[in-house]
Amino acid sequence: MFKILIAALIIFLLIWANKIRIYLKWQKKAEAENKPFYRWPESVHQEPEQRKRLRQAQAENFQVEAVGKNGRKICRMKAASDPDFYFVALGICQCPEFKATHKPCKHIYKIALNKGLIQAAPEGEA
Repeated sequence: MFKILIAALIIFLLIWANKIRIYLKWQKKAEAENKPFYRWPESVHQEPEQRKRLRQAQAENFQVEAVGKNGRKICRMKAASDPDFYFVALGICQCPEFKATHKPCKHIYKIALNKGLIQAAPEGEA
């Protein structure tokens, strides 16, 4: 009888340890998704070219279509000045600007602005 109780206790503890592990994994994932631009340090967003891109994201009109299924955060986006639609996510974009610099483009900044992950650039900023 004592062996059965010990085995039941071990199984109970293993189940709870697994539940705690899963919970901590979800928490870590949620924190990573809420970090502003988890790929880039804050200093990148302060560069003059990046501030220009942020202002473009604020000023231009965008056509945005949700594409992601099952929680994927991908959209199809076209700014007024773009020749084509591009597939965009918070960390990657198909536009030539992103491909050349590997830094956030106006499309990525537009998503970040909509999600509240970055502050809008001040109007009078050069």
